[in-house]
Amino acid sequence: MEPYLYLEHHHTSQFELDELLCFSDAWCQKIIDLPRKKESLLSRLLLDKLCKSLGYRSIKECGFKKNEKGKPYFANEPEVHLSITHSSGYVWVAVSSSPIGIDFEKVNIEYKNELEIAFSKSDWEFVSSDVQKIYQYFSLKESYSKMTGTGFTMEPAKINLKLLKKNCFYTFFEKNEIMYVFTAIALHLEPNKFLDLHLNSLHLN
Repeated sequence: MEPYLYLEHHHTSQFELDELLCFSDAWCQKIIDLPRKKESLLSRLLLDKLCKSLGYRSIKECGFKKNEKGKPYFANEPEVHLSITHSSGYVWVAVSSSPIGIDFEKVNIEYKNELEIAFSKSDWEFVSSDVQKIYQYFSLKESYSKMTGTGFTMEPAKINLKLLKKNCFYTFFEKNEIMYVFTAIALHLEPNKFLDLHLNSLHLN
């Protein structure tokens, strides 16, 4: 199969909880916060839809699981790589032929200085004067940690910005005067070659 990278996204407001409960699993059942539970359930629905559109089986048949660090994978389709991100009710999933990490963040200027801890001193000097650049690189750090499977068990400040120059994609969205950033990193792909083709569909519902 040719290299590929596909996305699906939606907002939880367009679904009732009852519509999503059929995708519940042990991980979802542990989530107490209802909005977060709904986001996790929706991520499974979107993965199921994406897998079926690509000719794979349902996510249950693919053996959808999460490891001890929360990285999702298909036990029965190890050649398929996936990533999930959700924030503010928006849920994104990616399926790829390459190890992939995606992230979605709300840009909040009031909290920008709290993100300093995620950067080395020199990297913070590089990004600190531009709030979009702060969130761009913070989000890329999240994507990188998801791609590698470390989560933020690896201190984000140790993820050098030089690691975030290759195989990366980012784009900003504005919805109701709120700014968001979406990022993706793929180990063996150039995400822009795949995602630039879908920029017209990369909008917020």
